[in-house]
Amino acid sequence: MTNTPTNTPVVNQPIGDRAEDRIADPTRHYDKPMDVVNDPTLQPDAKRQILESWKKDAELLSTAQDENMSGGEAPGLQEVSLALDRLEKTTGRSN
Repeated sequence: MTNTPTNTPVVNQPIGDRAEDRIADPTRHYDKPMDVVNDPTLQPDAKRQILESWKKDAELLSTAQDENMSGGEAPGLQEVSLALDRLEKTTGRSN
C-alpha cells in the first residue's frame, strides 16, 4: 500500500512537465487563464491551484501598476478571476 501526499495535485501529465512547475509559473505553460480551465490533462484541484497562483501574480502586478512599476505583463486579474469562476461553475465548487 502506498501513501500519496494529500496536498499534491493529481495530474495526468507528460514526462518532465510537473504540476508544481505549472503552479509556480502558469504563464510559462499557458497563454491564457482559460487555457488552464480547458486543459484535459489536469484534475479540477490542480487547475484551481494553478489559477490561484496566477491570480496571486496578477494581484501583485496590479499593485505594482498602481505604484507605476508595471512590466506590461498580461493577462490581468479580471481574466484570471473569470477563469476561476468558470472552473467553479463547471466543477460545482465555490471558494
